[in-house]
Amino acid sequence: MASVFNLEIYSTGGCFYKGACEHLVFESVDGSRGVMAGHEPVICALKRGEIRFLADGEWQKVAVTEGFVEIMPDFVRLFADTAVKAEKVEEYRAERERARAQERQRQKLANKQYINSHLSLKRAMGKSKK
Repeated sequence: MASVFNLEIYSTGGCFYKGACEHLVFESVDGSRGVMAGHEPVICALKRGEIRFLADGEWQKVAVTEGFVEIMPDFVRLFADTAVKAEKVEEYRAERERARAQERQRQKLANKQYINSHLSLKRAMGKSKK
């Protein structure tokens, strides 16, 4: 069996993955990086994109946004704003778009209510002046 290290992936939602890993590949601002057990200590910036890691003999793919990676000889901690399984990216995007559309509807309703309230106030003030 190949040498392993502990991989921890965190996003703003909490711990996304924690377990043994044989190999990790990700894009940093300096280019593509590969990590295996015993790697020299490094901290680097993570670019938006896809990371891949080999765990239990199977490659896993995760879409991530910007963040940073702490690499030590026996563990790697990856911190990203967002982490989503690659096959769930479209579902995640659709959910975010739905949430944005709902927020836009709420804002339109709030604007309409504000305008109606403002007009009612103007009418009331006009009546009180008479």
